[in-house]
Amino acid sequence: MTNMQETRPILVLGGRGKTGRRVARRLEDRGFGVRIGSRAADPRFDWNDADTWASVLQGVGAVYIAYQPDLAVPGAVEAVRSFAEAALAAGVRRMVLLSGRGEEEARRAERALQETDADWTIVRASWFAQNFSESFLLDAVLAGEVALPAGGTREPFIDTEDIADVVVEALSDTSHIARIYEVTGPRLLSFA
Repeated sequence: MTNMQETRPILVLGGRGKTGRRVARRLEDRGFGVRIGSRAADPRFDWNDADTWASVLQGVGAVYIAYQPDLAVPGAVEAVRSFAEAALAAGVRRMVLLSGRGEEEARRAERALQETDADWTIVRASWFAQNFSESFLLDAVLAGEVALPAGGTREPFIDTEDIADVVVEALSDTSHIARIYEVTGPRLLSFA
């Protein structure tokens, strides 16, 4: 059996964020129950407050892990490891981690998850196209100038809709356990 459809909801951490809200919507459209993990949800979830983790994990069947603000920040690796251990202790084995391409700290977070007893899948994504339209670069775009130390760097920007498609497949089909997927956009673009 490859289908993971069951009666327990799927916890979507960052369920109101760029990828999380898209993942949650797709899961609901497929008939899965969804629990949103965020500081504004009930029950509340906060990466910086491990006391909030148990209540969001109670009764869920799987979890999408999107670490906020980014896997490259200090403490992220330890938080992912601790959260995965808490999930396992709560009986949640299926975990899908959103990671970043070419980031050493992200790789360390991936290894932290892989070293647990979880049924894991890792989705490594390139820069989100929505960083320019829904996020921290929007104001700069609207002002007509985005200043980044990118030079002539070219990046295969990816649409978060595509990331959500991959994550939902990984969450809903056991054939993706112990797999790493690198997802990118279809072509290299400069930041200009």
